[in-house]
Amino acid sequence: MGLNCGCPAGAHIADLEIAECKESMGQIQKVAFQRIYKTAGLKNSVTNPTKKASFSAMFSAADGTKMTISPYIQGPTSEPGAARTFGGGNQTLGGIEITIGREPTTFSATIYQESQKTIAQLKTYMCEEIGVWLIDENGNIGCLVDDQNEPSEYYPIPIGKFFVGDKKLGGFEEPDSNTIEWSFYPNWSDNFFIIKRDTLDFNPLTDWVNSSSAGA
Repeated sequence: MGLNCGCPAGAHIADLEIAECKESMGQIQKVAFQRIYKTAGLKNSVTNPTKKASFSAMFSAADGTKMTISPYIQGPTSEPGAARTFGGGNQTLGGIEITIGREPTTFSATIYQESQKTIAQLKTYMCEEIGVWLIDENGNIGCLVDDQNEPSEYYPIPIGKFFVGDKKLGGFEEPDSNTIEWSFYPNWSDNFFIIKRDTLDFNPLTDWVNSSSAGA
C-alpha cells in the first residue's frame, strides 16, 4: 500500500453513503476567476452563494477578493488524472504495481472570436495563484465547500498550470480562436459541490458582469 492511508486501520472499513440523488454538472460555459487567498493565509470564500449580493462587491473590488468572469468557453474537455504507480515485473510482489497517488486532472476549452485585448488580460492570470468557479449551461455553480453535509463556506477551486494560447487564425473554414487550459490538483473533487440554479436569485451566466475595480 503506497498511498498515505494512515495506520492502524479502523475497526471497520468506512461507511459508504449512497446518495438518493445523482450528481452531474452540465456543459461548462463560463468560469469566474479569483485568487485563492484574499490576504496571506486567509482564503477567499462566500457564506451565502445563493444571493447575488454575496458576489457583487467582489466583481468591483480593488483588493485580493476581486473576481472576474470569463468570456464564453466552448468545447470543454476534462481528463481525470490516472493512477501514479511504482514497480511491476520482478520489482514488486506478483508483478503488481504499487499505487502511490494520482495525477492532476486537465481541463481545456476554446474561446472563439474574442478581442486579443481581453486575451492579453487573461494571460496575466498565468502569474497568479488562482481558482475557478465553474458555471454550466443551466446556471449551476461548481465550487468547493468546507463540509459536504452542512456547508457553511464556499471556495473557488484551486488550479495550476493555467495557460492561454495565442490567437489561432481560422482562415476560410473556421473562426479565429484561443485555447484556454489548466490543471486541477489531485483529489480536487473530494469537496466538490454544485450550487443549483433553482436555489439562486440570479443567473451567473448572464448576471455576473465584470466591472472596473473601485477606485481604479
